Amino acid sequence: MGLRTPAAVVLALLSLAACSPGGPPGQENPAARVNPLPAGVEGHGGEGRGGEGRGGEGRGGEGRGAAVFLARVPDETRDDMLGLIRVGRFGDALAKGTWVRRHVEVALGDPAAPIAVRDLAGDPRDAVLVSGDVVDATLPAHVFVEGTFPVGPTVSATTGRCLLVRTDGRIEQPGPEAQCERAPNGGVYWYGPGSTDAGGVDLRDGTATPRTSVPAFPVAVSSDGRYLASLRDDALVITDTRDGTAVTVDRSSRGAPGAFTGDGYATTLRQDDGASVLAVAGFHGKVRRLVDDVGPAAFTPDGRRALVMAGRARPRLVVADLRTGTLTPVKGFPAGDGSVKIAVAGEHALVAVLARNADIGDPKPAEVWEVDLRQARARRAVTIPRARQAVPLPATPAGGQPAGPGTATPGVTGIRLAPDGVVVALTSEGVTAAGPAGAFPVTALPGRRILFSGDTRDAGDSGGDSGGDSGDDGDDGSLTVVSEPGAAVRIATGARKGQAVARVLPTADGRHLIVSLRPRDSLRSGPGPDDEIVLARLDGGAPLVLYRGVVLASAGL
Repeated sequence: MGLRTPAAVVLALLSLAACSPGGPPGQENPAARVNPLPAGVEGHGGEGRGGEGRGGEGRGGEGRGAAVFLARVPDETRDDMLGLIRVGRFGDALAKGTWVRRHVEVALGDPAAPIAVRDLAGDPRDAVLVSGDVVDATLPAHVFVEGTFPVGPTVSATTGRCLLVRTDGRIEQPGPEAQCERAPNGGVYWYGPGSTDAGGVDLRDGTATPRTSVPAFPVAVSSDGRYLASLRDDALVITDTRDGTAVTVDRSSRGAPGAFTGDGYATTLRQDDGASVLAVAGFHGKVRRLVDDVGPAAFTPDGRRALVMAGRARPRLVVADLRTGTLTPVKGFPAGDGSVKIAVAGEHALVAVLARNADIGDPKPAEVWEVDLRQARARRAVTIPRARQAVPLPATPAGGQPAGPGTATPGVTGIRLAPDGVVVALTSEGVTAAGPAGAFPVTALPGRRILFSGDTRDAGDSGGDSGGDSGDDGDDGSLTVVSEPGAAVRIATGARKGQAVARVLPTADGRHLIVSLRPRDSLRSGPGPDDEIVLARLDGGAPLVLYRGVVLASAGL
């Protein structure tokens, strides 16, 4: 039951609410624009999607697109209603905005991804938020929407009970009580309660493929959602969701890297003598052996190439064309007997070479190399003075897209080196940078720079890290930008004690970040006075609070 408010206070609230859609800037309803956006700050274009069609509410002007904010609705009878305010251009005052929905449940996530909205009003109008536009839609009944993670360029999935949401407003529920997950080696699958049956998701249009019996949850899904790769004991099982048929290939390993290709699933398989072979297990059971005696391996998200250490006596780094089987030795990469770890972003790879017996005695220097897979050429990126171990990080989405098959921009990846926790990051354009100890790479920035967050991250999306998610490395919520030559700039966000950096969106001018600050102990709660949207400067200058008491739900930045 909502709180009752004296009549005099109600009149005062209504008077203030008439001046601003966000209501009064008090403790319970603090929604307000604090400062205007400075001149010269631009978004990613502002063209918007959805427009006036399909129930769209229009789009913003040039340079800066429209934005939709989640805010508390001023109401004299209750204090728990959340609504949506839309402004024509990000940075506009909330007083210039429009309440487009007044009682909603929102699947918050990356503001650049399509976001599902459940309208809880008496005459409900569900919606999909797309780059600051509001597209009328119809959600299935009895599905609560909580969070969102990107699936493809035009598709996202909700956490908890899964809905596949498209930018055109189309929504698909794969099955009753379905849940969606990213597979470790790429792709997205869905499953229902109480079984290991699973189906795939087409990353291009968000269509769910039929659910079929699998021995375990998939380790990879083809980009069209048709084929699922799973493990049963030490066997690889590839299942066709169209008819439920499956082929089995022996001697796979849990945790082995892999990627779907045009004709099968590429991975490493164990041999009788304990060695591994790089192979493509075909959809109909035929196995193509590409390289014998392989060590560490990694695959491009599109399944075209693999980078592997091949050979026993004198291991060499080679690029394997997974379609033709052509092997190309990597030029410029040194021979050695140290252990190797590999991470891939797009058509580039990061290779960490540890000293021989690096885990014995004092930490020893390690070299990290960048490899252009198209040219099969290596360059030394950085030397880490102390390293015992190296661990590849999962690729981080960029631009609202996941780092898997069918992805145009795989974002950034990295390798973390112990004992100091230094991370070396790599972008899909081949840019490398060493971030602070304990940091995570967040996204690529103009000028051959990489943005790093601190030692915590927002892990609210069960489907994996979503584009721009980051934490902060202390109560000040700072971020760090590192250029390829190694120059680092600490970015102040103005976060107070108890606030966390929840989302980061770079602006198109290459000089700023839009940073969403949320209460550290209640990231899933409705907006309050500790919710702020801040303009941070990439030159390390003082941040500027733009909005308070709202959460950025969707933006055409």
